[in-house]
This record gives sequence, structure tokens and C-alpha cells, in this order.
Amino acid sequence: MSQTKELVDYYLEKKKSGMDFSEIKKELKAKNIDEAQIKNIVAEIDARVLENVQTSGKMKPKDLRMIGYVLMLIGGGLTFAVYFKLLVLGKFLFAAYGPVIIGYILVVMARRQQNKLK
Repeated sequence: MSQTKELVDYYLEKKKSGMDFSEIKKELKAKNIDEAQIKNIVAEIDARVLENVQTSGKMKPKDLRMIGYVLMLIGGGLTFAVYFKLLVLGKFLFAAYGPVIIGYILVVMARRQQNKLK
């Protein structure tokens, strides 16, 4: 089993660097490994590659929530400045309310993602 894990790790790195599954199978056949074990190794490599693809592009709920809170604070500060005439935005009042709304949406999205993970 240790050899199988080492082979999976080795060929996973090769797969990440661009090697095709057919090439991996050829190399494993050249090492006199039986077909059942080759299928298991390729399946494990495929599962790990898919797992990396699924988790690599997404932000964690904690990060989304923090970004949302920061945007809400920035928007609150802008709104405060506009209300007390410390900042004059003229026709662009949405610039003060926009970060609050977007921040709130990010916080809600983060909570939904976190509930989905449970």
C-alpha cells in the first residue's frame, strides 16, 4: 500500500505538470504493475485532481464574511461623511450606499455557503 500511495503522489505531481493519463498508464505498465492496481492508481489521481479543481477557485466563507464586513464599514463611513456634509458626492450618492449593500450581500452569501457545508 505504501508503494501505491507513493506512486499516486508521484504521478499526481506529473499530472499537475501536464502529463496525460494515457502516458501515466503506459509508464505504470512498463513497471509491470497489474491492470487492477493501475485502475486504482489512475482513479485516485483523478479524484485528487477533481478535488483540487473544486476547492481552488472558491473563497472560504470566513474570507467572504470579512470582506463583506470591511465593505460595510467603508460604506458606513462614507454615509456618515455624506450625512454630516464632510464629503460632498453630489449626484453620486450611490457611492456611499453601494459598499454597504454589496458588503451585506457578501455576508449573506458567506452564511449560506457555511450552512451548505454543514
